Order: sequence, then C-alpha cells, then structure tokens
Amino acid sequence: MSKVKSAIITSLVVIAIIVAAVFGVASYNIGAAGRYNSIAANIPLGSEFTGYVYTTAYPEGVIPADRYVALTEEEQSSYEAHGGLYVNLGDSGYDTVEELESAVAGDAKIISSRFAARGLADYSVTVTDGLAITAAVPSGLTYAAYTGNSSVDRSNALNAASTTLGYLLADGELTLRTSDASITLGSDDEDDSSGSAVDMTRFEDEYTDADVLGDGSKTYSFVSVNEDVTEYFNSVSSFTFGGAHVVNFSLTQTGRERINYISTLAASSSSQTIYVCVGSTRLLAITCTSTIDSDTLQFTMETASAASDVATALNSVVNGGKLSADYADIESALATSAAGGDLAAVLALVSFVVVLLVLCVCAAIKYKKLGGVLSMSFVILSLVLLYALFILGIQVSYAVVATCGLVLVLFAAANLVVLGEVRAQCAKGKTMQAAVKDAYKRTLLPVLDIHIVILVLAIFVASVTHGAVAASGLILVVGAIASYALYWFTRLMWFVLSAPQRNKFAFGGFKREVYGDDE
Repeated sequence: MSKVKSAIITSLVVIAIIVAAVFGVASYNIGAAGRYNSIAANIPLGSEFTGYVYTTAYPEGVIPADRYVALTEEEQSSYEAHGGLYVNLGDSGYDTVEELESAVAGDAKIISSRFAARGLADYSVTVTDGLAITAAVPSGLTYAAYTGNSSVDRSNALNAASTTLGYLLADGELTLRTSDASITLGSDDEDDSSGSAVDMTRFEDEYTDADVLGDGSKTYSFVSVNEDVTEYFNSVSSFTFGGAHVVNFSLTQTGRERINYISTLAASSSSQTIYVCVGSTRLLAITCTSTIDSDTLQFTMETASAASDVATALNSVVNGGKLSADYADIESALATSAAGGDLAAVLALVSFVVVLLVLCVCAAIKYKKLGGVLSMSFVILSLVLLYALFILGIQVSYAVVATCGLVLVLFAAANLVVLGEVRAQCAKGKTMQAAVKDAYKRTLLPVLDIHIVILVLAIFVASVTHGAVAASGLILVVGAIASYALYWFTRLMWFVLSAPQRNKFAFGGFKREVYGDDE
C-alpha cells in the first residue's frame, strides 16, 4: 500500500474518531439559541450520580408528626404516638397496632417484589416506625438534567419516577370501571334484557365499591363486588416492539367470556372506555369501539417505563400480590441529591478517561507506532460503549462503569496475547509479515474462545437478572462483540500504517534474530 493511500485511510479514521468524540463528550452553549448537551450528558444515570425520588405510604389511620400537630386538640385525642407516627385504630380497620404492623410488613414485602419484577437498576423499600412504607427509585436523570442544563428532561424524568412509585404502591382490588353513569346492557343481562340505557347508580351497592378514583372522578364497576376480576387473567406483561410500548394481558377462559361481555357494554357507552383500576388508582384506559373476543389483549402506552410500571403492578395483583392495608393517597414524591455526591458523575468519567489514557500511553511506550494503532482502537471501543449506553437507554451505575472498564481490559488482554506471539515469532528470525500472519493464526482460537465465553455469560446475565446487574450484562454483550471486531480492526490498521514503513520491525518495537546467512 502506498503512503498516500495509507495517509488517506488513517486521516478518515482519525477524523471520524474526533467527530464522534466531540459529539460524545463535549457540551457547549450555542449562542442565544440554547445549549448542546453531549451524548454523555444525555445518558440516564443511577442514584449514585443523580439521587432518588421517594415517597411514604401511610395506612388509613396513620399520620406523620407534621399532620398531627395541625389537628385540633379534639382530633388529636383519638391518636396515639407510635415512634414518630400517630395512629388512630378506629380509622385503620385493625383492632391492634400489632395487627396493623404485621399487615404493613407483609405489604412491604409485596411492594419489594414489585420493584424487583420491574427490573429497576436500584430501589429501596423500608418500613418506617412499623406503620408506614417509604419507597425510593433512582431519579433517572441525565447529567444535563441533574445540573439544570435540560429542565424539560429533568421534569420528565422526575414525573416518570413519581408515576412509577404511584403505580407500584397501588393498593386495593382489581376492578374494571366506566366513567358513564349509564350504559347499554346486552340482551343476556339479567337486569335488563331490552338493550336500553340503564342508570348505573341504581346498582351502586352491587357494582360500585371504591367508586371515586384518586383524581376525584366518579366511576362505576362493570362487575359486581362479589366477582374476582383477577380470575380473568393468567398474567400481565409488557414489551416494546417497533417503537410501540405494549401491555399484554393473557386471559383465562372465564376472562375471555367476561371481557367479551364487558367490552360489549363499554362499546355501547358514550365514553367507549374501560378503566383498569387497582383500588383508587387508574392504571390503564382501554378504548372499546367493538366487542373484544380473544385470548390475549394488547394495548399501547406512551413510554416503555409506563408500560412496564402498569404491567408489573397488575401482574402482582393478578397473582396474589394485593396489599392488605388501605393506604392514603400518595402525596407528591420528593427528590434527593446524588448518593455519591454532586461530583460523582464527573469523577466516574474522569476515572474512566484516566484508565483509557494509561492504556494508550503504555501501548505507545511498549509498541511504538503500533501502540498508536492500539490507542486508536481503545478510543473507538470507548466511544462504542458510550454510544451504546445512550442508544440502549442503559441507566449508568458504578457497576456499569466498572463493566466498561472490564471491556477495555478484555480488549487489552486480547491484543497482548497476539502481540506477544508476534514478538516470539520475530525472535525466531521470521519476517514481520510472516510473524504477524503466524501470530494471528496461532492466537485466533484462544482469543475467539475467550470472547465467546464472555459473550455467552453476558447474555445469560442480561437475560436472567434485573437492575444494575442486568444493565452490566447488556453493556458487556456490546463490549464483547466490539472488542472482537476491533481486534481485527487493529490488524487492518497495522497493515495500513506499516505498509509504507521500510523497517516494519521498528514500527512495532520488535527485534528480529539475525543469522549469519542473513547478514
């Protein structure tokens, strides 16, 4: 290869790296028009870097100290102090504080299982003074949002975290409801076979328990209070496909028959809507313009997070995860600062960059110009990981940062193996071309094997675990594939850059054993 071709290819690669790096890590103001936040600044971060969003659920009859002091003396007389909380057993529905504590402890376990099933990178569920449940989830803020450089993203992330808490803390029975005071009953309805509009308020005792939702809207149940709606469903799950975020219901035979009937009623109503509720929390609004007759139901939601929240909460209730106590409406969620300090994200990035620089410098010292090729590959691998975190929406935690560092070490180890073999072949007196060819041939299977083992392990971890561990597994999948691809990219760039060089041994810092006949 000529020097011109070598220079052109190298220049194009370097330009591509620089452009990707600038967009990847550089944030800057764009005059009066606003601010460009880099790819790194737009990656969702874990609680270590941006803190938690939390709220406390109080059972009916239990209030915190600040609400207690706001009561009149007559109202305070009905409460007893219990740690930092105050309890009125008459309003709680329990005969003793011990019974209420037991119910709250059981509910905390159910809520913890919901958070685990939701697959959050991090969460916390604790019992406060035995009578209240405090739940916290990562804020999910990007660095730009956390520092105030993206107020819209900050608002959206905090709202999403608050919504997750509201859904996963939902208590009460699963019901299917309508906002219409009258619906058209079908011919098989025992109350009215005429098919005429029927006033639902006439059946309030039979059909409407907990008929006022959390937003204050009046609703009416499509089924009687004696009917268990959870028997309609085998399971509820969520998935994203083609940009659509779907909540998927698997129906039992009874469920198919009852949904067929209920959807007929809903289609004849003015709103043509079925509200899926847990207690006073409306989780899903299903639009019905015609009768539904299927073993499965699928409905889309605006975001993957909302679909997963709804599916997790409903699946919990369907499979026996109904909370025992009745809890007051969840108040506004609050945000905390970063668990690792306000500079945690910056320090994590700096630490990764330091590791990258150390690898690049060591490569350059040991392998001369070839070290520059390795440095180029290290930078490309780092950018691949950065863009993968952004595109896949992986929430970055300390574990994910450590996994990215592990990928760099894996790539370095693979190259050390092949370069060590090149050095050994050169020492035997082979030409550089022959030494490189033999070295890659000899190390092909060992390098391939280690990448396959790590890839399989990463896929397994990403598939069967949740939270930060699953996120680490997913980025390790990307890293293993990228590492192996760049292993061959290094071989290509070695050829491109060394081709014009007269002394190819000096290019890589190698030495050839010279025999008498070669002098």
